[in-house]
Amino acid sequence: MKKILALTSILLAGGLAASAVTITPSYGNFGSLANANFGGKGIPNNAVATTTIANGNDSITLGLTATARYLNPTVGNDGAGTFSATSGMNFGNPANPSDQSLSTHDYATWNFDWYINLTDASSSAYSFKLLYGNNTTATSSGFVIPTGTSGLTSTTSGTGQDSWNLSMGFMNNIGFDANASGVYGFELQAFDAAGDLLGSTAINVDVRSVPDTGSSVTLLGCALIGIAFFSLRQNRRQTAK
Repeated sequence: MKKILALTSILLAGGLAASAVTITPSYGNFGSLANANFGGKGIPNNAVATTTIANGNDSITLGLTATARYLNPTVGNDGAGTFSATSGMNFGNPANPSDQSLSTHDYATWNFDWYINLTDASSSAYSFKLLYGNNTTATSSGFVIPTGTSGLTSTTSGTGQDSWNLSMGFMNNIGFDANASGVYGFELQAFDAAGDLLGSTAINVDVRSVPDTGSSVTLLGCALIGIAFFSLRQNRRQTAK
């Protein structure tokens, strides 16, 4: 008897109704998730927003992160659930990662990655939903993650995980433009057999043409110090004359 409950009548492409909801970061822990590979190879798992839920003798771990797609610019984070990514179209050939020509897929330069692990000792049934939104315009959507998707099984315990892109065809339209700046939210939810929400984890991705990083602030500070020092020397020279 399957234990990860799926609403099989709802397909990935036929998501939950859109609504005006802004998603904000929330999680139990932010850091490494050693068992996660997000269905690929070499995908970073050192900055994951995770929530572990205890339901009787059962345990559920939910994880979300954002990472660069192939060899695109690195996705940074503030250590508190908000990631910074670069706008633009995806470069990289899945068959040859060193190929930096424009991808045939019109995907964004970054992916969001999800992880679900269920330890079901009580033979209970659970379901999971992924919500995602354009926080800039307060438009959101989502869908049920059915059994059989990306590793989710019908056994008493199991792990599902994958790395997805908002430009993929099965994602509902939330006004996403890979070339535009914006803030996007993602929330992974777990429900019991009665449909009651047990817990969730959520992140934001701040997309800009040039991500706001600490290094850029440092470089700006150094530049200002250099200008001030040059001006001081000039003033001293004028005084000496």
